[in-house]
Amino acid sequence: MLLAAAAALFGACLTSVLTTDTYGWVIPDAPYLYGPRDFYAEAVLAGLGGLLTLVVAERGLKAPRSAGWQAGAGMAAALIALYLAPPSPQVFGNTWAPGEATRELFLAQWQLVLPIALAVAVLRAALWRLASRRPG
Repeated sequence: MLLAAAAALFGACLTSVLTTDTYGWVIPDAPYLYGPRDFYAEAVLAGLGGLLTLVVAERGLKAPRSAGWQAGAGMAAALIALYLAPPSPQVFGNTWAPGEATRELFLAQWQLVLPIALAVAVLRAALWRLASRRPG
């Protein structure tokens, strides 16, 4: 849920920045192309993509489970979820060259991407510690 929420946060903040030039929360709505339901469905799918990355990193790899390694895995999962999170580029226009959506909707938005991904990694680590200390 944390990764899906981060994906929704990034998608809505990105839409706000691109449509109003201010930070905020705007659900993209392009009638007949892309609506709020599509936005939330894509946020959940982006969160699942990040979760799949996390499962492979934690279960599939036989690496030491240090706190730094887990934080790195959480950051990588968050970055993948955020990469998959932007709304359909058609919401912002129909003339996207190959690779332009990645450059403009993800890489150029590092001011949004890095703080959200870092917050996800820190929150995940805190929740992990809290869950491991709980008796029973």
